[in-house]
Amino acid sequence: MNRAILLSLTLLTAVGLCVLRIKYEVVFLRQKLQKVEQDIGKYTDDLRICSAEWGCLNDPKRLKALCAKYLSGMKPMEKNQIISYQKFFGSEFGSDLKDAFKKFLDKSLNLD
Repeated sequence: MNRAILLSLTLLTAVGLCVLRIKYEVVFLRQKLQKVEQDIGKYTDDLRICSAEWGCLNDPKRLKALCAKYLSGMKPMEKNQIISYQKFFGSEFGSDLKDAFKKFLDKSLNLD
């Protein structure tokens, strides 16, 4: 009988400790969840603000005015402004440099 009581108390103590541990773990996780929910709310507000700012910055009337102000002297490139790498290097450079540059351009332009 004495052994049964001792075993029951030991088992009851172990179960109680497990329940306490689970309780404090739940409290910790609940606090962590609240913190994450606050962060989500903050980031959602920041996203709304950024979206509103982007809408103002991307307004076509504003962009048109900025283009007229800052890009008024620009015009499309003409064909005579573009030269080949042979004309650029000429005959004064070695052929190995020309070949290396040609390989670089071909690789960059995916002409392999």
